[in-house]
Amino acid sequence: MKRLDTYLFRTFLISFLGSLALLVIILVSIDIAEKIDEFVERKVPLRILFSYYQHFIPFYANLLSPLMIFLSVLFFTARLAQRSELVALLSSGVSFWRILRPYLLIAFTFSIISWGLQFYITPKNVRRIEEFEYKYIKNRLYFDQRQVHIKLTTNGYFFVRAFDKFDWVGFGAHIERIEKGRLIERYVAEEVQWLRERRLWRFLRVWHFSSRRPPTYQSTVDTTLPLSPEDIIRSELYTRTMNLPELWAEYQRQRYVGGDVANLLEMELHERAAIPFASVILTALGFASASRKRRGGVAWQIGLGLVLAFVYVFLLAIAKSTFSGLSGWAWIGIWMPNFLFAGIALVWLIRAPK
Repeated sequence: MKRLDTYLFRTFLISFLGSLALLVIILVSIDIAEKIDEFVERKVPLRILFSYYQHFIPFYANLLSPLMIFLSVLFFTARLAQRSELVALLSSGVSFWRILRPYLLIAFTFSIISWGLQFYITPKNVRRIEEFEYKYIKNRLYFDQRQVHIKLTTNGYFFVRAFDKFDWVGFGAHIERIEKGRLIERYVAEEVQWLRERRLWRFLRVWHFSSRRPPTYQSTVDTTLPLSPEDIIRSELYTRTMNLPELWAEYQRQRYVGGDVANLLEMELHERAAIPFASVILTALGFASASRKRRGGVAWQIGLGLVLAFVYVFLLAIAKSTFSGLSGWAWIGIWMPNFLFAGIALVWLIRAPK
């Protein structure tokens, strides 16, 4: 490794890790300030509290790392430019692309690490965060899931009037089979229970209606369904709680069943791949922007970086909402900001003074 690479590696890492640590401290402080009343009122044990923040910190650190890499590149590259260190390197015969190489190597390394975290580690963090918040922060609403309709197969449907997300008990459950627009068969149960140990659904006080035979009544029916309580009590972080094998299996199942959930899972798969890759693109963009010596100095470069970071997040949010309902096209919405910023970075790199 050349002395130049060592210098840039060290400067990059110090700037990135320092800014990320500062941001994490700010996020933890804000979170504590917002939830301190609930912590005190519900007497959260310190052991549980420390465990919560052990999952909180890695999740948000990994989520925000691409933007912090971008701001770090802007900050320390602008300092190099203002001190004329980049001019000295170029004058001594070091090429512009040679200076960029260690930047991209570090960014690519962080992207690989972030990919692994996104697909295998942070889903566990999200599960623990959600469990903690449901137990100690959010109100315990037993029947917040009402009038739930779920497509089980291509012609099978499930309905439950109300479902207890803590005890996994539902009331007013229907299972219907519809073929060519006609209701062929229906099961109507007063109560349904999820038997966790046996991985079965138990329907109580069941009436069976069929177009081929008279109605029948059974007090208890145990059966398996392509359905779990998580499908009924899906939270806002539903897609983030699954690792890659779980996410892919659920995506394939939802594609078979049909509905909007498959689109959400498809977007989650692309988002977990696209956001870490943004580290490389934003690093190139930050270097191209900050390598020029400007009158505004470092402050102007940081301001530009904040604007670009805001534009990136804004475009990602707009693209996700626009393409979320288009099956098979979700990847365009997720990758569009990366494609756009990659084009801008390439143009700036080519036009940068060398």
